[in-house]
Amino acid sequence: MFRRSVVLPRWDITEAEWLDHRPNSRFAIYDRSTPGESDDLVFDKETGLVWERSPAPDKKPSWDAAVVYSYSKALGNRKGWRLPAIEELLSLVDPAQTQPTLPQNHPFLNVKLDDFYWSSSLGMSALPTYAWAYHFGNGDTSNTLKSSARYAWLVRGGFGHDYPY
Repeated sequence: MFRRSVVLPRWDITEAEWLDHRPNSRFAIYDRSTPGESDDLVFDKETGLVWERSPAPDKKPSWDAAVVYSYSKALGNRKGWRLPAIEELLSLVDPAQTQPTLPQNHPFLNVKLDDFYWSSSLGMSALPTYAWAYHFGNGDTSNTLKSSARYAWLVRGGFGHDYPY
């Protein structure tokens, strides 16, 4: 029988206290004890990734703008945030769930269901003008024009992708 060890994020936030999200123990939450949830983080124990708990509510005007936004963002008193690779974004998906297609009893807040979220993965059509995106409302994965306005949900850790274009 295998023993499952507790995995912690590979980066440490001084005096961080990750609290298990009781309804779904796959996730742990870091709350900086500031008003609101805009700077709270979620640690996904399954993938080792750390996500924004509450993604920005506004669409970024383009993929390039979303990349710049990720580079300028500080969460949990840390920089180094980025757009997730499409595989990382899809790692949050539970195909058995709808509206949103996130795992049951997930800890995320304010996830938009009306449009796509950018990934860092380049699309298959007419490089470099497309990138992959995912829609948590209808479960669609799409090869999307990078000039389109879409949401950005930032992640830290993992392998990511370089932004060659």
